[in-house]
Amino acid sequence: MEEPVTFKGPADLEEKIMTTKHRHAATPRFQALLELSSQRLSQPLDMAMAIFLFLLLTCSSAYAATEYDPFEKVNRVTFGFNVALDHAVLKPLASGYDNFTPKVAKTGVRNFFNNLDDVRVGVNDLLQLKFTQAAKDFGRFAVNSTVGVAGLFDVAGPAFNLHKNRQDFGKTLAHWGVGSGPYLVLPIIGPSTARDALGFSVDTVADPIESIDHVSSRNSLLATKSTDRRADYLSFDDLIIGDAYLFVKGIYLQSREYAINGSYAEIAFDDF
Repeated sequence: MEEPVTFKGPADLEEKIMTTKHRHAATPRFQALLELSSQRLSQPLDMAMAIFLFLLLTCSSAYAATEYDPFEKVNRVTFGFNVALDHAVLKPLASGYDNFTPKVAKTGVRNFFNNLDDVRVGVNDLLQLKFTQAAKDFGRFAVNSTVGVAGLFDVAGPAFNLHKNRQDFGKTLAHWGVGSGPYLVLPIIGPSTARDALGFSVDTVADPIESIDHVSSRNSLLATKSTDRRADYLSFDDLIIGDAYLFVKGIYLQSREYAINGSYAEIAFDDF
């Protein structure tokens, strides 16, 4: 077995890929599912509470989650299902969308969903007692929803210096000291942890799209959002080498560690 490979952050990862890729020339390319939003299916609150109770019993750091993977067998089966679904449905849709949609239209679609996301972001700011940031994020939403024509144009950023902020309930739980818990791969949604799975469930409550009563309209918006998000990661597909499950797990946990703590956890792969 090869020596474990350790890297910190995207720059180190890219360098490692360039220096080792020739050793894996025969390795089939796998589909990247990093942070794939996919269809934001509503999670029942009783399921969310069950995850939360389980989370409290299994709190651990993001780094520990790389070593503690008690559900690896199930995770790998789910990961395989997600990859197959992506190849069959999500990637073809995203590729067609990316190739045939004008750039200005794609920008408008992305701005629209980012604008709706600012509601959820502002709510999590409040839950973290970050009142100044919450005022900025709700102000950004107000400006872009009006002057920006329902969010199709990002006016708040360049005109008022109210730039896009990233928050979610998983980060809110981390802010209050809740550990990540074990690594999980969720059907369709993709990489997660026990904490982030609960966060995803709660965030749907603050998502304006989920509050739309007209089912076909809501599903159309969710499908468009999923396609747009998947198109973001088309360029990453060829970067997956070695054990795809370990690769994606390492990238996800590192990205979450950076998003929460502003630093990268050292991730070691037994088979890269």
